[in-house]
Amino acid sequence: MRDNQPTVGSLFSGGGGMDKGFEDAGFRVLWQCETNEACRQVLERHWPGVLRFGDVRGLVGALPNLLPSPDVLIGGDPCPKFSRARGGRASRSPDLSGYFLALAGRLRPRWVVRENVPSPAVADFHAALESLGYGAIVVRVDAASFTAQQRVRDFIVGLDQAPRTSVAILFSDCLMDAGCATAPIAPGPGPAPCLDAHPARDCGSTLYVAEPPWGFRLLDSEEREALAGFPRRWTEGFSRTARARICGNAVPPPVAEWIAMKILGGWLDRKG
Repeated sequence: MRDNQPTVGSLFSGGGGMDKGFEDAGFRVLWQCETNEACRQVLERHWPGVLRFGDVRGLVGALPNLLPSPDVLIGGDPCPKFSRARGGRASRSPDLSGYFLALAGRLRPRWVVRENVPSPAVADFHAALESLGYGAIVVRVDAASFTAQQRVRDFIVGLDQAPRTSVAILFSDCLMDAGCATAPIAPGPGPAPCLDAHPARDCGSTLYVAEPPWGFRLLDSEEREALAGFPRRWTEGFSRTARARICGNAVPPPVAEWIAMKILGGWLDRKG
């Protein structure tokens, strides 16, 4: 930790949604890991001086001396097999959760935060993280509490060498049930459906914007950024398709910031 500022190591960084959320909460990004070229360019624009790596599978054995251990290891790995987001169908992405766990075991960060879609595999990751010595809980968050987009995701939050109750107390304002927490939903107008990584659809029904008297149109890139919780023009310079993919796959920064602030509050309490 430099100047008492907690640090973050980011796996599966994408367009930097989790990174920005943690940075907004007061953390410093140490390094990032991402394979998609458009995402890497977005990361380079917003974090030009940060170490950046490619495939996570190359980090476990090849770069032990180049990878500084962060205070918090974060990441949203590809959707697991038979995730609810895919209607129970097998995922087209490789299961990289084991590499996430391997790096947690090697680097021994104080905290681990893993984001993914609701899936039976969440319980497996949770059990594996606890076997590494992390007290952990699952926090289910709908981004509709923080943005205008409905996006339900599970965050596994783990604290090294601590009972899970130490983590659960940080989320005492959430509904707790058997080691899982559900964040409260903020009242407000009905949110838009979850953004998809395809420019012409979303996870519910196609998102159109009414523009009388001309009719309806699809969301533009800046509107997708706003729904995803990014600042305006965060992904500018890329095609509409690339920008839709980045926003559709992103962790909304305000959600990540909320998680980060919970961790930071626990950090200060333990230090005090």
